[in-house]
Amino acid sequence: MRIHRAIVMTALALAVPARADWRAANPGVTEAAKDPRVAAALAAATRIDEAAVAGDTEAFISLFAPDARVNNPFNTVATPEMARRLMASGVITPKYLHRSIEYAGPRRDDEVVLMGEETYEPPTGTPQAGKTVRRRFTDVWRLQNGKWKLSLRQATVFVAK
Repeated sequence: MRIHRAIVMTALALAVPARADWRAANPGVTEAAKDPRVAAALAAATRIDEAAVAGDTEAFISLFAPDARVNNPFNTVATPEMARRLMASGVITPKYLHRSIEYAGPRRDDEVVLMGEETYEPPTGTPQAGKTVRRRFTDVWRLQNGKWKLSLRQATVFVAK
């Protein structure tokens, strides 16, 4: 019976697609999302999160500004090329990623800032695999050639259990 249950649970886990999503943590974010710039940056954030969870390196990197700088789960600052290599190797492909957006707002005409908390599970084979990781994040999205691109990102893990 235990083996049967394990098989069913494994099948269900494999049948459920990896997910990335976000929610507004307060009415201010819901109101801010009415601004077309904020709505477009949130849509771009959704696409980059979905690409990360899907392990889609090209879609993931296409949302980076050429001069982007982000910190990665290994506490180093990464360029888009470094992020490409990490994504292609699978070490930054979370099993799921949920964001709680606590602040979303324009900064100048061509930038939007998103701030809040993320919860995710790192991929198998990484130091925190199997744990639920929570981190605080700040993303700066910039409008470049009519498309919203991730320009700056800082994220700090504060719980991994």
